[in-house]
Amino acid sequence: MKGVFSRDSESYTNSMSLIVSLLIRYPEIATLKLDPVERCFIFSFILRYKFLLAEQKAFREELEMSLEALAVLDRAQPQIIDFSFKKQKDLSFLEIKRDIASFSPEELSLIIKIINDRYGQEVIKDEESEAGEEDLLFQEEMIAHMMEELKETEQEKELIGIREEGRVMIFNHADPP
Repeated sequence: MKGVFSRDSESYTNSMSLIVSLLIRYPEIATLKLDPVERCFIFSFILRYKFLLAEQKAFREELEMSLEALAVLDRAQPQIIDFSFKKQKDLSFLEIKRDIASFSPEELSLIIKIINDRYGQEVIKDEESEAGEEDLLFQEEMIAHMMEELKETEQEKELIGIREEGRVMIFNHADPP
């Protein structure tokens, strides 16, 4: 990553830090949106692959089954689990929508693992950093901590994190005062 910048003296919030951390840690995530109204995350992944309808259905079922199994193990009760596929030319966009309250870093790791196992060569992602095992563990601990803080605070701003050419950019989509 080349850098993280804040413009117009806007305060850098914990939710911004979480979005940046998730995008840095998981180069497979193309964009990450924080929706304060629905209190959910929307993760998007871009694949150089045209999904047939049957493949979309099978992949969606695999993801749902895996996430539901993890929820049972974690004793969580997800409110929002939604998947959508969009096509544009030779690319497919997978969006995963999850409520913040029941979402966990382990769930994201599982989603990334399933996507990489099935479509690892087709996933468009930034170059992975040369982070060592200790760095990855530290990042995951920080993400877990920030996720817990986010669950306890009310979000006002709709934020979108986008990865572009080694940078992470955060956009505030709240209406100006």
